Amino acid sequence: MVELYELTKTYPNGVTALDQISLKIDQGEFVFLMGHSGAGKSTLIRMLIREEWPTSGQIFVASRSLVRMKKKEIPYLRRSVGMIFQDFKLLESRTVEENIAFAMMVVGASSRDIKKRVKAVIHEVGLDGKEHSFPNELSGGEQQRVGIARAIINHPVLLIADEPTGNLDQRTSEEIMELIYDINRAGTTVIMATHAQELVKTARRRVVILDKGKVVADMPPGAYMR
Repeated sequence: MVELYELTKTYPNGVTALDQISLKIDQGEFVFLMGHSGAGKSTLIRMLIREEWPTSGQIFVASRSLVRMKKKEIPYLRRSVGMIFQDFKLLESRTVEENIAFAMMVVGASSRDIKKRVKAVIHEVGLDGKEHSFPNELSGGEQQRVGIARAIINHPVLLIADEPTGNLDQRTSEEIMELIYDINRAGTTVIMATHAQELVKTARRRVVILDKGKVVADMPPGAYMR
């Protein structure tokens, strides 16, 4: 699903954010991406959605080369990659229903398909009855559920979660994680960046640790015990 070959990113100021990373993530895997601030996690995530361009190396998502990808192909890539953010990034002037539907509208889906799919996803993430609420009327956990619904609305093959529980309390974090696990169990590949060590320890999933732009550990499920 995701293949990186000697991926390097050096910025014009001379800072190397990624240093010859090679990594393979199979279809259906759940991988935690860990590392201190500045380790390279954010740069790697931006590369997976083609917001960043590598200095050298190769990166493939669903067998498609992102290095050789033409600019006009990027929107098609982003249809197949869902993104969940720590700070939700919802449109404050739009309702729950409208926020979720927007992700289908931008890819040209029909009104009929949007209505049907939005209803199904709202139920899937547990937001029945909140369709016409605005973001400022929702709790943090509810806002993140909207973010998850938006991320999966177009049936992505890859879901990237960037600190999705970072702004949530423990109970709400557990609920959000169960939702993400369910999405993974249904077959979607998940890469989740996090600093939450206890969450990672109990999850017993594969863990990749970055430090100074390098992969310093790649642990199989159950091996992370910090």
